[in-house]
Amino acid sequence: MTNAQSSLLLPSPLLSGIERARRPTGPIVGLVVVVGCLLVGQTLAALVLFPLFGASAAAALGGAMELADQLAMLLSFVGIAGLLALWIRLKEGRPFGSVGFFPTSRVGVHLAIGAGVAVVLLGVPVGVNLLSGQLDVGAVHTAQVGAAFVALIGFAVQASTEEIITRGYLMQVTFRKWGLIAAVVLQAVVFSLLHGTNPNVTVVALVNILLIALLLAFWALAEGGLWGVCAFHAVWNWCQGNVYGIQVSGMDVRTTMLSIGGAPGSADLLTGGGFGIEASLLTTAALAAGTVLAYLAYRRRTRSATS
Repeated sequence: MTNAQSSLLLPSPLLSGIERARRPTGPIVGLVVVVGCLLVGQTLAALVLFPLFGASAAAALGGAMELADQLAMLLSFVGIAGLLALWIRLKEGRPFGSVGFFPTSRVGVHLAIGAGVAVVLLGVPVGVNLLSGQLDVGAVHTAQVGAAFVALIGFAVQASTEEIITRGYLMQVTFRKWGLIAAVVLQAVVFSLLHGTNPNVTVVALVNILLIALLLAFWALAEGGLWGVCAFHAVWNWCQGNVYGIQVSGMDVRTTMLSIGGAPGSADLLTGGGFGIEASLLTTAALAAGTVLAYLAYRRRTRSATS
């Protein structure tokens, strides 16, 4: 047992996944591996998927994305997960599932809770903006409902990949050497940097992205795995883009069930402006409350396990 592990009263089962590695990776090399997987894995996958879907690279870099563009961009994250899986299996000598997908009879429950919390937590800022007249529903696109559900597949791949590399892999390799606080902080910084270059990013948006990283870190620790946070992340993104028709971290998708946008004279600090609802102060309040609840859930798990 390392000093980092012995200093923690009860490590989450999520953090124990690295113990299955025959040749574990340290946090610095682990960070380099993640960056390499992000750059190389997504590029290689995109070179295959964009021609296959007939997608526009320009749209993926900040333009309006039709369904083909959206799917090609989101599914390209499979290259990131694939390269990381090879590293975990071939270099570390452990199964890929040890990154946080542990066998459990409650997978369906975790997925349902994750999806449900995403709908409720996102519904708060969107609902308040609609009721207060800051946001308007411009149109209802009944003909696009089926295509919008297809888009959920892409968000499931993208969101799960981000959870794997941050709340899964980085948390594990960092905790093993540097302890829990460093593990939570590093994944939050990396997650924020991944989104910090998105179009129309603001200070409020960066604060909210950091809150999402902390919320999902404590949630994953409390659950002991990644099932719930993957579902939350996927549905959170999907509802913004393909259900509400709001920008997703600056990404403008066109296959939507609704078209919700800022009303004339609306305040960007409430609606989020061009970055989307993730740059709203109302979202800040909702995420802050969620982060506190997730932390309390983690603390309750540690206390109950030691009693």
